[in-house]
Amino acid sequence: MNRISISQAWSYATSFFNGQMANHAIVLIGIGIVVPLVLQFTLGGSAQLLDPTTLASGGEAGMIAAFGATAFLVGIVNFILQTGSYFASWRIGLTSGGEPLGSAIGYGLIAALPVLLLTIAVVLVFGIIGFIIAGSAMMTMASGQGNPGDLAAMGVGVLIFLPLFLLFLVWLAARFCCTGPVMADRRSYNVLSGLGESWRMTAASQWKLVAYFILIVVALMVIGLILSMIVGVSVFATGSVPSSGSLLALILASALMGIPMAYLQVGVPAGIYRALGRSDASEVFA
Repeated sequence: MNRISISQAWSYATSFFNGQMANHAIVLIGIGIVVPLVLQFTLGGSAQLLDPTTLASGGEAGMIAAFGATAFLVGIVNFILQTGSYFASWRIGLTSGGEPLGSAIGYGLIAALPVLLLTIAVVLVFGIIGFIIAGSAMMTMASGQGNPGDLAAMGVGVLIFLPLFLLFLVWLAARFCCTGPVMADRRSYNVLSGLGESWRMTAASQWKLVAYFILIVVALMVIGLILSMIVGVSVFATGSVPSSGSLLALILASALMGIPMAYLQVGVPAGIYRALGRSDASEVFA
């Protein structure tokens, strides 16, 4: 197990796309961002859905149900496209373009399917746990069994639990961050094997990776807040329901915000994988 150098990992992350910029742009921007946004705007985005007068004209229940089903399907497809674009980009970078673009895209889209299934399972587990905890607290409050002191202690417990839970999620992200690059490097579809190898690789540097991820998250939050304020003011400046043109501008702004995020989500794990898993750069990018 190698110990990581954060500066080295960041250097590898920023240089991961060198030599194959066009192919990375095709998969990350074209397949991972543009196509999902077009699907979302075409099938799920409409200014009429935001207009109360449209709902008041009748048939709102059917419209909402149809919109919900469409949004769910679009979300599944978009997840596959975005996650598949990451796997394709990792495959392109880890082979230094040795694998044809179409083959890399095909691998990425297929590799996204087991990740989707795992994600659904994890969300269900956390959802059930959260439902049980929240339901028990709400039942206690509704029955009047809890005295003010107990309720205050519960509130303090929640305030303490949330930061610890978020730290736990960051730690999990640090331990499993090499899963995608491991799978792509081996051209594997076994996500459990990738999780296990990532867990092994990151063991010696887990807390340094946690600090690395926290720094990145804080920087992204600040940048995202500034960009969101700019976009929000430009779209909702009139104080009325956004027009189709405003929604299109919002989608374009989302694409511009999504591009650096996509490159970071590919480059950062790839840089960590390079710094931890290989002793020579040519062994990774060849």
